[in-house]
Amino acid sequence: MSKAKDTKKMVKEPVKFKREALLASKELSRYQPDFAEVLLTETEYTLEEAQEILNKFFEYKEEK
Repeated sequence: MSKAKDTKKMVKEPVKFKREALLASKELSRYQPDFAEVLLTETEYTLEEAQEILNKFFEYKEEK
């Protein structure tokens, strides 16, 4: 096998979660649930996508 094929196999797709699961998750609990429910309109998101959308709306800064 070539290295290019090996590399493709090792790259994992980001995990997408159902909107309802994200809204109920501990990770999104700091956001106001009613607003989060309105802002997340798609059926599935990665955790990072959902946080990015909510952070933009609520103007949260990434904690480092």
